[in-house]
Amino acid sequence: MKSKNSASIHIPMGEMDVYIVSDGYFGIGNPQPILAPEIEEENVQDALKSLHLPGSEYEMPITTLFIKRGDRHILVDTGEGYHDPVNAGWLQNSLSEAGFSPEDVTDILITHAHRDHIGGILFEDGRRRYPNAKYHIPAPEYNFWNSETKDFSKSKMTVYPTGKIQTDILGAIKNELTIFEPGDVLFSCIKTELAPGHTPGHIILHIFSGDQSITHLVDVVHSSLLIAHPDWGTQWDVNFEEGVATRKRILESCSVNNTLVTTCHLPWPGIGYIGKTEKGWQWIPKAQSDPYSIRI
Repeated sequence: MKSKNSASIHIPMGEMDVYIVSDGYFGIGNPQPILAPEIEEENVQDALKSLHLPGSEYEMPITTLFIKRGDRHILVDTGEGYHDPVNAGWLQNSLSEAGFSPEDVTDILITHAHRDHIGGILFEDGRRRYPNAKYHIPAPEYNFWNSETKDFSKSKMTVYPTGKIQTDILGAIKNELTIFEPGDVLFSCIKTELAPGHTPGHIILHIFSGDQSITHLVDVVHSSLLIAHPDWGTQWDVNFEEGVATRKRILESCSVNNTLVTTCHLPWPGIGYIGKTEKGWQWIPKAQSDPYSIRI
């Protein structure tokens, strides 16, 4: 049943079902300096205008995936949870809209440990939102957030995170946490790939069933601005230059291979293609007519 703070879209994929699910959205105000931190303001505003994006009061969706394959119910990341009760924390409503409960979730795949991806694992009182779930995280990501010296020196951040949220949440689920290597195939339907820069262990996912596939870009791009101008980057990348290189590599691969992609922070529902232009790349939303189901 649909509620005000929920959104989901079904993608039938052979022997499994994929759902795009919303956790709401967050605002960043002026896009700079979070996006394009070292680019002239006039150039950024012109680019935003050309892409029909707001030059102020900029908002980004928080979107993720839920995969049903046999008796496995796999949630990719968990959104903000209670950390943003005003505009986010919708994920459980969106799963309910799709016909699933928190108790149904068997596995949670953590793509990286930023708050809008792991914040929904626990309730504010420390209880687990998904009581029957096992958790899975890439080794480089786990090792980074659990290291005593977290290196943010290659980022463009002005205020460095302490990592307390990450260590607290990962510590709370350590007994149910499996650490895997990027490149591993999980659940016989998800090929993981290291896409570092945003965080050291950030991964993208290649979801497949028979001859059908979707690549989930996660946080390789936070805006179509960074598809058109991948060099401009974001303060959120722990390693800015590595993030730029990863972004370019993946955009080129998706463009050349005509890959259908899903994203976490592009306008809802964040599914489409990476098109090639004379100067680089552009975002091409997937054409669809049914608001509740997407055929691929």
